[in-house]
Amino acid sequence: MGTAQGMIAAARKLLGTAEHPPGSNRNLVTSWYGFSGPWCDMSISYEAAHSGNLSAVMGKYALTTAHARAFQAHGRWHYGLGGVRAGDVVFFDWSGGRSISGIDHVGLVEAVHSNGTITTLEGNTSDAFRRRLRNSACVVGYGRPAYDGAAPLPSHDGILRLGSTGKAVKALQKNLDTVQHAGLTVDGQFGPATDKALRTFQSRNHLTVDGQYGPHTAALMKAALAGHSGVIKPKALVAPPALLVVDGQFGPATCAALQRTLNSKGNAGLEVDGAFGPLTVKALQTYLHVTADGITGPDTATALDKHLGLAPQDTWDTNTTSQLQKALNAGTF
Repeated sequence: MGTAQGMIAAARKLLGTAEHPPGSNRNLVTSWYGFSGPWCDMSISYEAAHSGNLSAVMGKYALTTAHARAFQAHGRWHYGLGGVRAGDVVFFDWSGGRSISGIDHVGLVEAVHSNGTITTLEGNTSDAFRRRLRNSACVVGYGRPAYDGAAPLPSHDGILRLGSTGKAVKALQKNLDTVQHAGLTVDGQFGPATDKALRTFQSRNHLTVDGQYGPHTAALMKAALAGHSGVIKPKALVAPPALLVVDGQFGPATCAALQRTLNSKGNAGLEVDGAFGPLTVKALQTYLHVTADGITGPDTATALDKHLGLAPQDTWDTNTTSQLQKALNAGTF
């Protein structure tokens, strides 16, 4: 086995790796993996394979849900961020539901901060490999690879259940009293009354009634406290509109500016999240009058060059992005 430090070093070498063209999922990671698709978990496999850690991360994966369940099956899984360490593999659910079945992204923890946030190294984030700052809002849990010298996982798995104690139990009891007038004594002791009240809450919200309070049930509790009947999808943190740096890099700011323009000129109805996903690609293709298949292939690149007044070519390169940035800044796209 390798080490967590080796895994992190391998991940840092990927920083700046991008897709060519944007939205295509084509780069050195997917070429190595042998599959052109969403590559966040392929990046974890790549980092592991290039640091002697492939068996430590449970093997080669592209499907995030299967990877999380593999960590769970090997007793190396923890819900939430409690006890997380650098080198852990952290799994996200962007829907806000925070369930293993809803996991749709993954990254490697580079650093843990005292305010509860983490710095991550992630593939397939805004079409590139980037360093991100994350909080627990969309975290389902993390897996701890079996590195040489890996620290043991926390003694609990991040789930509150019968016998749990402490401040987190007090918060749960208070919330149950708020949303359903459970009449619990807020004493931090998860006893039969708290168990019964939690099961009632789970039944009313169409959850698995197991008396276990983990991230998925917590997401429904957050929604109930806000007066919602379903989970609240967190909003993407996107910088406000501003002139773009013309650097030829198709990052979140450029993508967000493109989304705003497509919404204003093409009535695309896109969420401005800075992510160049299939809906944004299709909206761009519709605007350029090419087949809206959600894949930025040669036809899309050629049409984009023509729209920007460039000599048509079937690849989307840095010059294409630079001219796109200029057009977005000038309001002429």
